[in-house]
Amino acid sequence: MKRLVLLTFFFLTSNSSFAEKYGLIIAVGDYQERTGWSKISSANDVPLIKGALMKQDFKAENIVILEDAVATRAGILAAIKDLQARIQPGDVVVIHYSGHGQQMFDDNGEEIDDLDESIVPYDALVEYLPNRYEGQNHIRDDELGNIIADFRNKLGKNGQLLFMLDSCHSGSASRGGKARGGKGYFAPKDWKPSSNTKMSNSGLLEIVKVKEDASPFVMFTGASADQLNYEYEGYGSLSFAFSKSMNELGSDFTYRKLFSAISANMNVIAPNQTPTIEGDADYKLFKGEYVKQQPYFEINKISRQDVIKVNAGKLQRLFEGTTVNILLAGTSKVDETDIVTTGVISKVTFTEAIIKLDSPLKSANEKAYWVFVDTPSYGDINLNLYFDNELKSDDIKNHLSNFLEDKKLGQVVNDSLIANLIVTQEKKTNNFLLSTTNGEAIIYTNDIDIYELEDLELAIFNYAQGSYLKSLKLDNLAYEFEFRLLPAKYNSEDKIEIIDEDSFTNEVGKFQVDTDTDHVFLEVTNRSDTPLYFSIIEINSKGEIVPFMPSPDGPNGCNLNDNERLIPAGQTKIIKSCVYNFGPPYETLILKGFATPSPINFAPTVKSRGARIGTRGSDKPNPLESFLGQTYKQSRGSSGSSVSDAVDGYSTEFVYEIIKKK
Repeated sequence: MKRLVLLTFFFLTSNSSFAEKYGLIIAVGDYQERTGWSKISSANDVPLIKGALMKQDFKAENIVILEDAVATRAGILAAIKDLQARIQPGDVVVIHYSGHGQQMFDDNGEEIDDLDESIVPYDALVEYLPNRYEGQNHIRDDELGNIIADFRNKLGKNGQLLFMLDSCHSGSASRGGKARGGKGYFAPKDWKPSSNTKMSNSGLLEIVKVKEDASPFVMFTGASADQLNYEYEGYGSLSFAFSKSMNELGSDFTYRKLFSAISANMNVIAPNQTPTIEGDADYKLFKGEYVKQQPYFEINKISRQDVIKVNAGKLQRLFEGTTVNILLAGTSKVDETDIVTTGVISKVTFTEAIIKLDSPLKSANEKAYWVFVDTPSYGDINLNLYFDNELKSDDIKNHLSNFLEDKKLGQVVNDSLIANLIVTQEKKTNNFLLSTTNGEAIIYTNDIDIYELEDLELAIFNYAQGSYLKSLKLDNLAYEFEFRLLPAKYNSEDKIEIIDEDSFTNEVGKFQVDTDTDHVFLEVTNRSDTPLYFSIIEINSKGEIVPFMPSPDGPNGCNLNDNERLIPAGQTKIIKSCVYNFGPPYETLILKGFATPSPINFAPTVKSRGARIGTRGSDKPNPLESFLGQTYKQSRGSSGSSVSDAVDGYSTEFVYEIIKKK
């Protein structure tokens, strides 16, 4: 009997340990002209997604890639069928689609808005052509629902399915930016939906009945059903944000935490988009078997024994002067005793870096080593400004160009696709309009001349600085922490109390607070082995920065001193002395938190716009405070921070939205 029990235990644990991870990456971008679809950069997403999966122990032979001509409707469905035949109960499956999406007339009367959402294979046409093309090559949400159900039933309760769609399905492309989708409804001529209902979720998750022991399932999409999904620097915004977030995994990660990191990254690169999460968000990522990996880069080429090249550059926050450690491939965390050699980045482009090593490598096998950042440099704020054709004044163009150069903020570009901000002038009013590439207005100004541009200059500076700080990432896992907002309301006894943690989270996973009755507390968790100090700033959609914790001008009890913001190792603290409520404007904001082993307080720096750094009189300020102060002065130069001490710590984000009323 004992032997039987042991054999049964061995079988069960062995069955779990042999669970595999599979990936299917579908990328359609080279659409043929006859289809009516524009070409997009989906092929660039493939190495991002494949690389992120392989870092999580997905085997190369278990990742199938379909690109362009092979990603027809038949090709996609065949690949899905083949994958379903390979998987076993308990496996993990990730399916990623990059390409166009489109809303279609509902062909079965099941949609409340009379529209199906669909993905657009290589052989799908953009327009309805009676008796010739009536949508037969699109893949509708009804079909996706059945596909998802089949996977879940096969994977079983111990498996997992993650579906990601980097596409969009409605709207019309606006000036600047390359959008995926944006061609309007696919429908017969003169067809109109009977409903004006707007979908706040993806619209792609069709509820199909599954078995009781079906696997958990999560879907990420790059935008809600009524939004465009823009590309960023030639990558899908969701693909880029997913890849970046997967390189920053901390402890105890769930799909909801991963989505929060994706949302924070997309708030920087695509602030007008609302990524969505649907499904079983609170399950552990990859069944808890993910790799908590200190970020690294693989060597692409060993030019000579003391010079190497990596396929990563400014896009991955590598700059000239960044120092690196070289360790053996497979290392999950840098230990000084394991360092093979060190080096410094001597030349960098947007996607490539050359590293000069301090001592030669013993092997010429580039697969034998990984590159880890030692002391980061953070480069300059670098904004691309585009002048729309409606802006006629050469004096104003020259003035703003000189302003960018003098303040070291960036440069004027001639292509709106690579711009961050666009300046135009309205014909009727002569008002100036500053907007993001995907159309969000930052500021209107009245009819002004060259001597009255202060508001426009300040708006450009705020946006540049805010975007820079949103994307800034400190990732020393020795100082790992996280924070979140906890929903609270007044009870019948007029006392504030914490309520269910999901009370303020909408159907697409976004934390929302209204200006009427909602309040929140701040919860901070130290996931490191050392006591940590923390400070949090808030950055709005215009890039304007205000202190959040400590907050001298905030609610009573929110201006905590250093000792009150010290979190012991491994502990969680809810700051009940501080209750936050909210007012207009109605927008999405990002909270950026930093933790270090020494006291840190950004409030004086933010309030004085860099004139005052730190709060401890003659005491030496935390290097992070000095670093933040210098973003107001833009004096760092191309080699990175001029702060004498190393800028070190851990940063994380929380995204929320202020709305009028729920």
